[in-house]
Amino acid sequence: MDLSVVILSYNTRDLLEQALRTVLDAATHLETEIFVVDNASSDDSVQMVATKFPTVRLICNEQNLGFAGGNNVALRQLQGRHVLLLNSDTIIQTETLDVLVGYLDDNPKVGAAGCKILNPDGTMQLSCRRGFPTPLAAFCKMSGLSWLFPKNRLLAQYNLTYLDPEAINEVDALSGSCMMVRKAAMDQVGMLDEDYFFYGEDLDWCFRIRQAGWKISYVPKTEIIHFQGESSRAQQMRFRYRFYEAMSIFVNKHMQQRYRFFPLWILHIGIILYGALSFGINLLKKLGLPLVDMLLVLMGLKLGLTLRYHEQFEPLIRQVERLSQKFGFDAEPTRWVEPPAYSEVQWMLVYVASIAIWLLAFYLVGLYERRKFSVLWSTIGVSLGFAIIVTTVFFFKGYNFSRLAAGTAWLWNIVLLGGWRLVAQRYLRTSSGRRLGRRRVLVIGTDTVAVDFVEYVNGVQELDFEVIGLIAQQADLRGKSVGGKPVLGVVNEMQQLVREYRIDDLVFTSGAISDFLQEAHRGWRSPKLRLCMVPESFASLVHGRQPSSMTDLPLIEISS
Repeated sequence: MDLSVVILSYNTRDLLEQALRTVLDAATHLETEIFVVDNASSDDSVQMVATKFPTVRLICNEQNLGFAGGNNVALRQLQGRHVLLLNSDTIIQTETLDVLVGYLDDNPKVGAAGCKILNPDGTMQLSCRRGFPTPLAAFCKMSGLSWLFPKNRLLAQYNLTYLDPEAINEVDALSGSCMMVRKAAMDQVGMLDEDYFFYGEDLDWCFRIRQAGWKISYVPKTEIIHFQGESSRAQQMRFRYRFYEAMSIFVNKHMQQRYRFFPLWILHIGIILYGALSFGINLLKKLGLPLVDMLLVLMGLKLGLTLRYHEQFEPLIRQVERLSQKFGFDAEPTRWVEPPAYSEVQWMLVYVASIAIWLLAFYLVGLYERRKFSVLWSTIGVSLGFAIIVTTVFFFKGYNFSRLAAGTAWLWNIVLLGGWRLVAQRYLRTSSGRRLGRRRVLVIGTDTVAVDFVEYVNGVQELDFEVIGLIAQQADLRGKSVGGKPVLGVVNEMQQLVREYRIDDLVFTSGAISDFLQEAHRGWRSPKLRLCMVPESFASLVHGRQPSSMTDLPLIEISS
């Protein structure tokens, strides 16, 4: 047997399906066995593999054993001369397996080989070829020196950015997302170390392989796409902790003997500080939007109370009272011509409770997830918060001093929160917010999956986006209609078409991914252009749905 492919899966059903299809397409010239090890997924991954890929050897763990523990279950059973560790959130090229197997066969002293790994936008993931985190390499990485001087051999030892990315090189370590290991080397050094739960296992394995006398090679003759972090996206903070924990384990295990006279506690302190800084930056990113909203809600409350109790508005308040009583409403706003004589603590409670209720309402309507910059949903959120506040004060009579003040604050908050989101849509052009009007979508690919997507979108009313057309891989389809939409051009015209038709989103199929990558290498893609992929099972996944936006569709979001 030439090759054993081991794919670890954890809640990445759609991406796993794409990965398996590309592996099967690439394995036609090799005698290959494919393992899928499921780490107790809850998204029907197991059922999908069992139904659609009956030739794949499926292993179901009853609990999440982590990267090392999960892969080791399959590593104990494989029969191939070489083994490929492959993440479920990857797409490989048709020649990838042949290139890596051929390289190991032609270079008997090489124990492991890895290819070039790309982000979905075509940029290279630096982790696909690395140095070991020696004290100097770690210091340069954490201090930013390696980023400031990427071509310096001394300062860029960890990510090896001074190496030509298109040249074969001997390196210290590869990425476990796509790493082919000679079985003879694995038998000599043992399997993955299960002291690591997630992250660090590949680095540790490469260290032991090199320690045993084998070489490790970076082979950019082929490349894959890695949708990095998909399996850990739902638990980012937990997996971030696992990453820094793995670095600490590696330092204790391998650096202690190698650097006996270096105080390794300095490295541990550096890991802790670097982790704390990363945590803080990530926290600020998550809290940035709620903080802006909180300040605007506070401003709206202040403006509402100021206007409500301004002396020039007293005649208007008396007219409101007379009009309300004329229609039979029990309203007496003149009872509160002046603000109540609350203490500072009581006023603080009024502000804190009101802000908390409004922020909760924004969260409930999705303003901090997919609807970040929606003017409509910010208005709904402000209105929901107002309704909760008015209802709540009925149970706290001491604070039921003026529904008119709350109503004035409601109007101000609609203007302030909706206004800044309108500015964000119009001028910042953020990927989460849509322009005034519908988002413009271009589909890359004309296969059955693309047709399913286009026909489904055409049949749904009142969507916040529209498919402008398709890009074909064959020139003879230009000008023809596919799924009711025109084929506007071919792949090598993508840049021109995106600009000409003012495209906001590119939606591509797995069959068109190779052509997309070739275009992405040219470096023209704007960071404001959102990328999504249509899963092979799109037609079955959307059955019975009534979407109103792209975020309601089962697309695999690649960048935003």
